[in-house]
Amino acid sequence: MSKGSMFVSVVCTLLLLSVTVGCASSPVKQYTDAAVPSGEKGVNPKQSAANTQQTRQSKEERVLSFYKDSSLSDEEKVHHIMDDLAGIQWGKLNKISKHQSLEIIEYLYRQRAFIPSESFPNVIRASDGLDGALSESYAAIMGELFTRDKTAMTRALANTDKSYRVHGIGSIAYGLSYRETKVVKREIRQWQAGQKLTVAEKQVIRALLVKLDDPY
Repeated sequence: MSKGSMFVSVVCTLLLLSVTVGCASSPVKQYTDAAVPSGEKGVNPKQSAANTQQTRQSKEERVLSFYKDSSLSDEEKVHHIMDDLAGIQWGKLNKISKHQSLEIIEYLYRQRAFIPSESFPNVIRASDGLDGALSESYAAIMGELFTRDKTAMTRALANTDKSYRVHGIGSIAYGLSYRETKVVKREIRQWQAGQKLTVAEKQVIRALLVKLDDPY
């Protein structure tokens, strides 16, 4: 064999060894259906289905579901219900619950201590479809919440739509009508004297004081 041929043979051998070693040191990763790469989380099918189902439910269906959920404490129930209360249609809830709307409102009245001030706007906007006994129980809730936190309720009323604001003021006046009007007015004025209310909030209090004289 000539020197030239021998040199070419050696070079080819070295190149072949280089390629072989490179392939061996860089294995290709393959993932199978049975193995999930580290750091990646699989989706829980049951959880995904539950979230989808909850998204498809109406406000009324969710409120009823939370009310009936025996695994929740009263505080948890109230907080969940508050999240879906704004814009609820009580007539629709009454239909799908087989006439449990009054029962649910009375439940919220009994558990009103668990209604946070941050949820007052939702309570104010939960007056659609109220009539008769439903209106009275709703008014009782509004009256108690106003008595508990006048500042939060006044602010919430001032920042809501006019129709809800007017209805809310009327409900508070009706809810407080079992008390002597003069005493209620005096308490409100004493509270107001120590507050720095906005123009809108002052209008709410002014309207409430007028409504207290004729709450029915």
